[in-house]
Amino acid sequence: MKTAILSSLIIGAVASFGFAGGASAKTVKLEVQSAWPLTLPASGRDAEHFAGVVKTASEGSIDIKLYSAGKLVPALQIFDAVQNGSLDAGYTSPLYVAGRFPAVQLFGGVPFGPGAVEYLGWLYNGGGLEIWREIYAKQGVVPVPCGLMDAEAGGWYKSEITGLDSIAGKKFRFAGLAGEVMKKLGASVVLLGGGDIYPNLERGVIDGTEFSMPAIDKAMGFEKVAKNYYLPGWHQPAAINELIINKAKWDSMSEAQHAVIETACRETMLWGVTSTEVENAEAIEGFKAAGVTIRQFPPELLEKFKAATGEVMAEQSAKNADFKRVWESLSAYRAKAGAWAAVTK
Repeated sequence: MKTAILSSLIIGAVASFGFAGGASAKTVKLEVQSAWPLTLPASGRDAEHFAGVVKTASEGSIDIKLYSAGKLVPALQIFDAVQNGSLDAGYTSPLYVAGRFPAVQLFGGVPFGPGAVEYLGWLYNGGGLEIWREIYAKQGVVPVPCGLMDAEAGGWYKSEITGLDSIAGKKFRFAGLAGEVMKKLGASVVLLGGGDIYPNLERGVIDGTEFSMPAIDKAMGFEKVAKNYYLPGWHQPAAINELIINKAKWDSMSEAQHAVIETACRETMLWGVTSTEVENAEAIEGFKAAGVTIRQFPPELLEKFKAATGEVMAEQSAKNADFKRVWESLSAYRAKAGAWAAVTK
């Protein structure tokens, strides 16, 4: 479905707010930087898609200037720039601020966590988004879920991963809670922005990396420097990206403009999660042709990942009240939803 058709649906959805287009609404300019190149499948393209839908649906009332990764600030500094107002908004991942706000990484991707639909169910119908916004409100930032991806790959490795001996003492790029799991199993973990991963992997500074789904990994060229690719990704059965907006900027906007942004983000999640099905399959075939071996983690190692994940969740909950609150909310929702899932599989 073309963006113009989807945008017309969005305009109808916000009509109840009294939005009648640019002629009767105060124009708001938003400078938005993506954490990823705009040509990158899913993450980058989602940002462009969102900006295009908002432009059409708002009839010019919201003027978005979208920048690719690194154009204004480094990818890992987007949150700070939005928080202090030097950047109106950012299109990024909550995993990138895990070190400062441990709880919010539960909104970006959870090891052995919910799939895409279940994740959205919790956010929109299980209280997840309300808690997310309460946490960010303390920092002067408003989050809007704005990107959705199915399971990521398990990562690229210089050597085959056969057991704990293949992990202990090695240096890997991991983000969020999965990084804590890998540390518990003896790895040295670093968080690198997307543009810094390839050169570090090529030079052997890191021994492996997780990043994203096959279509995105193909765009990064990892198959040129690592030949062991693991599927699926235990560390992120689904991933959510965020649009974060400076709260003062958000408060200066009308309810109708809020509605356009929120609805455009929901549509972007639908568009994004369905946009890479064929591309992922094609990427896998391309990797094989490039000499990459597609592998699966040994079942016994997956059990160790899972056990370590449980320990990490318990430790994080004990250290951080917000984390405990979010984890209990997500776990309670999954327990309720699981009763239905159990009879439909």
